[in-house]
Amino acid sequence: MMPSRRSVLAGAGGLLFGGLAAPAPALARHHRVMLGAFEVIVVSDGGLSLPIGFVLPETPRAETDALFAANGLDPARLQSQVNVMLVRTPKDLILIDAGGGTDFMAGLGQFPDALKAAGIEADKVTKVIFTHAHADHLWGVIDDFDTSRYPGAPHLMSAAELDYWRQPDLATRLPDAFQAMAAGTARRLRMIDDLLKPARPGDEIAPGVSLVDTSGHTPGHVSVLLTSGSEQLLIGGDVLTQSLVSFARPDWRWGADMDAARAAASRRRTLDMLATDRIALLGTHLPWPGLGRVERKDGAFRFVGA
Repeated sequence: MMPSRRSVLAGAGGLLFGGLAAPAPALARHHRVMLGAFEVIVVSDGGLSLPIGFVLPETPRAETDALFAANGLDPARLQSQVNVMLVRTPKDLILIDAGGGTDFMAGLGQFPDALKAAGIEADKVTKVIFTHAHADHLWGVIDDFDTSRYPGAPHLMSAAELDYWRQPDLATRLPDAFQAMAAGTARRLRMIDDLLKPARPGDEIAPGVSLVDTSGHTPGHVSVLLTSGSEQLLIGGDVLTQSLVSFARPDWRWGADMDAARAAASRRRTLDMLATDRIALLGTHLPWPGLGRVERKDGAFRFVGA
């Protein structure tokens, strides 16, 4: 029997991460918090379990073992959430990223059901913002009919990110670990081409909702800064991906970073801004529900969950 398109793509997701195992799907969850006049809703798409050798490929194992043991974490694998965010403003319902869908890796794809459980209909979304185009942030935008789940909303992505993933034959020019994902991402961008709108860091997408340059993880990665009255919150995407390493060791190379030096510079700059200006943080892969603050510690930083 010929394999289905879905099974082929699921296999491609496994190839991207070297056949990683994922945890069993979690129960659908959502979390709500107010930021001035904005309501921020975090909805779970599931979770991933990542081997240390993949996420920290250049760090000596003795260093990772020591850091993780000192903080009570498994030194062999990292458990990673995939949190998806929505922002309800006085005029808009804005979706920020769309989860990984069911074609990328087992353990993901819970977002559509969790969104319904939160009492939110997809057709109420008025804008979609992508922090970047990695599979666990983009692929879930597509439904079973290969069209966007949010057809009434413009889909915004930084121009640099769009230009990068739209390059002809990009997949053949990337390291093996990224080739399958690049092909799948390019395919999905074609599916939503009529909805895609290029944006740039500094753009105000809606009153109080602006894009911040946090490139490096991908060439055009952006974060989303929310400002309502005197309150601010940064939805960071993957600029800060892990609640210990990204804060205590921001210069360590993260395996999925496409430009390691630029990504480390973005981490440092973002951490300094969040700590100095006391801006709250909401991260895609930070412990559920991904919300907290950044404090300085021992010449680096630490994440303090809300």
